Amino acid sequence: MLPSDTAFTASNAKLVHFPLHVNQHRMAAHSDRHQWFVKTEMFIRTKSFSEIKPHLVAHKQWVAALRAEGQLITSGYRVDADGKPGGGGLMLFAANSYVAAAELVQQDPLILNGCVDWQLNRWIAEVGDIALVDGGSWYSQNGEI
Repeated sequence: MLPSDTAFTASNAKLVHFPLHVNQHRMAAHSDRHQWFVKTEMFIRTKSFSEIKPHLVAHKQWVAALRAEGQLITSGYRVDADGKPGGGGLMLFAANSYVAAAELVQQDPLILNGCVDWQLNRWIAEVGDIALVDGGSWYSQNGEI
């Protein structure tokens, strides 16, 4: 959710787009142009998985389409020590501002359809760096849940 003192308009919201194949050196060169954000979420307990599933499929397709456009973004789910899901979802992505990040997150099919409780935070790396690459289990399963 946007802070109450933040004016949210389409004119001041702008997403950052980069090529899909970004290596660490190139990402470091762009680090002054974008900020990292993390969206965490948990499924709404009042909806069954069968109600949520079509929107989860749409969410994965939405993230894949953003990646294809060059958006630095990755999304997945958290698991316990036994590898069982249930810890909620996490999406890491780049944007120019909190307002732009909130605009992006509010386009997520899971949010648009009231399937998740969510929180958005800016993430500031203290030690190390990250690089996003193509891949993930969704891609290896050809977009199937």
